[in-house]
Amino acid sequence: MKEMLFEWDDFGCDHIISSMCQSHDCRDQLNRLKELNPKFRTTLFAIPGEMTMELIGWCQQNKDWIELAVHGFFHSSNYECEKMTYDEMDFYISSFSPLINGNFVKVFRAPGWQISDGCIKWLRDHNWIIADQAYNDDRRPLDLKSYVYNDNDKTYRAAGSKVEAYHGHTWNVGWNGIYEDYDKVEGLVKDCEEFKFVSEMFE
Repeated sequence: MKEMLFEWDDFGCDHIISSMCQSHDCRDQLNRLKELNPKFRTTLFAIPGEMTMELIGWCQQNKDWIELAVHGFFHSSNYECEKMTYDEMDFYISSFSPLINGNFVKVFRAPGWQISDGCIKWLRDHNWIIADQAYNDDRRPLDLKSYVYNDNDKTYRAAGSKVEAYHGHTWNVGWNGIYEDYDKVEGLVKDCEEFKFVSEMFE
């Protein structure tokens, strides 16, 4: 396989947040994949409220192959951003800016893919990239940079191009957790020649 994009949701410290979400640092598994294929790179959708400075430091030391994107703020539920206003989005981004700035790329995925019009407008106004599902195509402004997952063919599209992608979770959720799905991921990573970050879809 020539080129793929690998990304996982819920990166953070080991912590059961709710019945819907558990953050997990999974660095042991990421290191295994890097050892398997030295070219391996991945985007981790991380929960700012679940990141420690030790985790941030490790990501910074490995920024040649680890990219952090923003996945909600606390992931208290899958509906954290479903009704969030523009001003609330601005407040949370500002509150987490000391952590986000310089450590995260400007890519945002709402928990559970549930996102309000206020959040969407904020992302457009501040030149962020939204990681989204195709079912929101009609809601997104055309001038918002959009990295869109198509569940039918398991590909993402962005900036007029498509890339085959693997989307998973950093904890075992019953179908695509980084530990339970390792055999599948191992085969994909081993055979891949080039790896892309989400942010690189817009270069």
